[in-house]
Amino acid sequence: VDKAALKQAQKEAKAQMAEAQKISETIIGKVNDKTATNDEIISECKKGQALIRKAIKSGAIAENKLGEAYKISADLALQPHNVMLNQAINKEPFDTAFFYSNLKVMTSALQGEIKNTKITKGEAGNENYIKGKIFNLAQCGDYYIYAAQFNTEVQQYDKALEAFETAINYAKIYPEVADKVSLRIPVEQLAYYAFHTAHDAKMYDKMEELYDQAMQYADGAVATKQVKISSYLERGDSVAWANNVREMTVKEPTGNEDFIQMLIGYYLKKDKAAGKDSNLMLQYIDEVLAVDPNVLIARYGKAYRLFDQEKYDDAFNEYLKCTEIKSDYYDAWYQCGLCKYRKALALNATVSTIKNQAEAKKTLDKTKELFGEAIPFFEKARECTPDEPQKWAFELRQCYSVTGQAAKAADMDKLL
Repeated sequence: VDKAALKQAQKEAKAQMAEAQKISETIIGKVNDKTATNDEIISECKKGQALIRKAIKSGAIAENKLGEAYKISADLALQPHNVMLNQAINKEPFDTAFFYSNLKVMTSALQGEIKNTKITKGEAGNENYIKGKIFNLAQCGDYYIYAAQFNTEVQQYDKALEAFETAINYAKIYPEVADKVSLRIPVEQLAYYAFHTAHDAKMYDKMEELYDQAMQYADGAVATKQVKISSYLERGDSVAWANNVREMTVKEPTGNEDFIQMLIGYYLKKDKAAGKDSNLMLQYIDEVLAVDPNVLIARYGKAYRLFDQEKYDDAFNEYLKCTEIKSDYYDAWYQCGLCKYRKALALNATVSTIKNQAEAKKTLDKTKELFGEAIPFFEKARECTPDEPQKWAFELRQCYSVTGQAAKAADMDKLL
């Protein structure tokens, strides 16, 4: 190392440090006398901070003077910090970007001062002074929470997340105060806020990083889980969305009925695209029902798919189970009747093709029997929606007519 250059650097650092200290002492004096304006405090402290940071960064400050240098930096950061904090409390405008950058300088300076100041005990010692600095540094954890909130409000999401993560990991970043940090908001709740901030910013990788910790905040766990799952659709990854919804709903069907309904729709679309024999939806529903057989939307979805595949007997059994879960469920009662009705129509269509008269009569009788079996279910549907004859009168008229109940069929005609 060039000795002359080193000596010059040390000289410059010493001068910068002296000038910064002079600025600090002057502005602190004016603050104490209440003669300094907010703009003057911020302007002068920025000027002094630039000098002391340059001196520290040069590496030319003597080791036994580093504690003093960091003290100057901490003092110069504290004054504007107090100004902006009061402005925030009074709902006055202030520079949120500077609040955050100044906070980072202040905590770094406090840490540097604590690390580089030799503690002396006794009446004339500095032990209590350093304890006060440790307390100040511990207290700054809460200011990172404020910084995160301020940056979120102005949509500076990257800075907000950085501030949240500093608060979350404060005890690790500043081990000098690890046993003294007491944040006003629990760490898991901070992770929850950070997770949702990352979502607002569409910073999906950061969301994934924060997810497990955010889920530890019990009051927000449901919302956190739902946001994570919905985010896969925002990213255009429907496969990941489906896999995550499936995992969540199979694990906990109760309370996740809306997601079950969405995934039923997703698999139904896949099934229809793949062909009549595709059973992705039924496989999923069976997994849900194995955990909780009384999930109505799953039970109804299974019945719907079986009906769609013209498996009327199986569909009927599932619709009937729906009525056991919800006794006033119009759709389920109506569909029970429709299973019998459709089966009767399908059988009736075969009568004209049967050459053996006895066999044809037997088939016709069976058809009438099925129409008759449909009646009580359509009548239950009527009980559920008595003022909406368009939902049941046509089918009842047909069934009454086929089974020889002309008067009842005529009543249905009037309603239609």
